[in-house]
Amino acid sequence: MRLAAVTAIAAAVVAASLGCGSVRAPAYRAAEGPGPVWPSPPARPRVAWSGEYAARGRGYVRPHGVGVGPEGRVCVADPGARVVWLHDPGRPGRAVGRRHLVSPIDCVLLGDRLFVADSAAGSVVAFDARGEELWRTAADAIERPTGMALDRNRDRLWVADALGHRIVALDLEGRRVAAIGGRGSGPGQFNYPIDVAVGPRGRLFVLDAMNFRVQILDAAGTPVSSFGFAGDGPGTFSRPRGLGVDGEGRIFVADALFDNVQIFDPEGRLLLAVGRRGRGPGQFWMPAGVAIGPEGRLFVADAYNHRVQVFRMLGEGA
Repeated sequence: MRLAAVTAIAAAVVAASLGCGSVRAPAYRAAEGPGPVWPSPPARPRVAWSGEYAARGRGYVRPHGVGVGPEGRVCVADPGARVVWLHDPGRPGRAVGRRHLVSPIDCVLLGDRLFVADSAAGSVVAFDARGEELWRTAADAIERPTGMALDRNRDRLWVADALGHRIVALDLEGRRVAAIGGRGSGPGQFNYPIDVAVGPRGRLFVLDAMNFRVQILDAAGTPVSSFGFAGDGPGTFSRPRGLGVDGEGRIFVADALFDNVQIFDPEGRLLLAVGRRGRGPGQFWMPAGVAIGPEGRLFVADAYNHRVQVFRMLGEGA
């Protein structure tokens, strides 16, 4: 009886620690003084570490996806906790979706709306500002949603469907309006695509994981180019997990085996790599989702370090 009571109390404490009112909720901590830069001196620095979203104590369990709104709000999809954390500027995170989500793996923000890829459930779910469910996709819309990206000019939500070997476009009410791809290694085909980004001119960038490449499509979905191959050296991919594209067309790929983020120019040429294995600032342990925020800041979900790291770009050309 006593053991059962202790277990129940412990479970309640854990549940409370994940609640939106917990003092241990993840929050942003800015760098105190100069942090690491890339490349290392004496080369001119192009990327600097800015800070991290984390908690002293229990916070994120296994953050995987990250999204940033134009007003600076940040969402973090945490499949380990089965919630999405919402961070308003200057405030600790609050958990959303606890009773609604099975395996939230990515998230996108649009105003007061939150879109979540619930991967194991095979659905995309929308929430309002209060965290109430608005809609979820039909059972036959998507097989295994992973990464997502918002095309703000066309009011479309692009979703990488890993098991369907395609990318799917949803309208903002969750209806499927387009699907591109099919399994293969040719142009416009995919082999477990796990992330997607929308770049300048509405171009689509797809992290085609098991083809070890990034495919680039025009706004109509026509293949334009691709780059990358499997390897263990700079500019190659080993276990690519997250993709982002900034306003200048630079492409950011997080690789969970390299424990870094590689930055490519718009033509797919490697500019530099950020990070290495470790627990310190600018180091990673299984990085996953990538997002580009206001002013070009880079957000990276550092899954097994239980945090989201933030970087800023310095000057031109990365």
